Amino acid sequence: MKTHLLVIGLVSLCLHSGAYALSPNQFTSLEYHVNTGVASTLPYAADQLTPDFTNAFSFITLEEELSIKLVTFIDTPNRDFNAKHINIRVRENVTTPRKSKITIKLRADNPQAFGELSGYKKAEVDYTEGNAAYSVSYDLPYSPNDIDIQHVNIATVFDIIKRNQAMWDIVSDIYNQHKQDLIQTVVMRTHGWDGFVKDKRFNDIEMEFQIWTPYYRKPRITFAEFSFKGSDGDKARLDEAYQYINQQVKAVGFDSSHQGSKTNSTFTITEAFNQ
Repeated sequence: MKTHLLVIGLVSLCLHSGAYALSPNQFTSLEYHVNTGVASTLPYAADQLTPDFTNAFSFITLEEELSIKLVTFIDTPNRDFNAKHINIRVRENVTTPRKSKITIKLRADNPQAFGELSGYKKAEVDYTEGNAAYSVSYDLPYSPNDIDIQHVNIATVFDIIKRNQAMWDIVSDIYNQHKQDLIQTVVMRTHGWDGFVKDKRFNDIEMEFQIWTPYYRKPRITFAEFSFKGSDGDKARLDEAYQYINQQVKAVGFDSSHQGSKTNSTFTITEAFNQ
């Protein structure tokens, strides 16, 4: 029943804009995620990698250059956007401010649950713990001078969204009905390092290691993962790389306090949202 209602809801949305069902071959972007812990190899909210970390995860070589972003999500306390499988993210790129952006992401269990949405940035399949999650996302750039991510002005975010008609069509009904209730999650600080695995079979696949921690350090929790991206034309080899990396991380044996979606985990640790 839940999937049936999801299909009805998303198809209704797409029919409203005169669209038809997306086909599976339009989901050309693939992203793989392997959750991990770091034990005592890194200090909390580390901004540089340590010899203990690089020795523990010796299957990968990571560059020293650090990428810093700040991330928050917007919804009502009852998660009315999430009920329609919509996520709204504001991400400030501290390292490269001009790359800061607002993202609207639609999620579904399978490609058939989407409509043929025009103007989207990408149609993607995320793999975590071997499970596939389908999404279609839209992006808009913004200036950190216009939005203080630590104290987001919700109206300003949606004024920017209005500049893109396709994005506004997705969120306008819920926004107009619940705009007085909208709040943001805790702000998450993300530290990321790029690199490559040492195994010659996969050493042309660019990897990223990320740690997410609450900006104000409350609650004191860390989300850590290795991830990499590719196209559906290379899926067989990407699947093989995923299995290899997953095995290597599990062999390290560090327990992870986080499994699955970083978005869902961020809402979970934000007390203002009803769980």
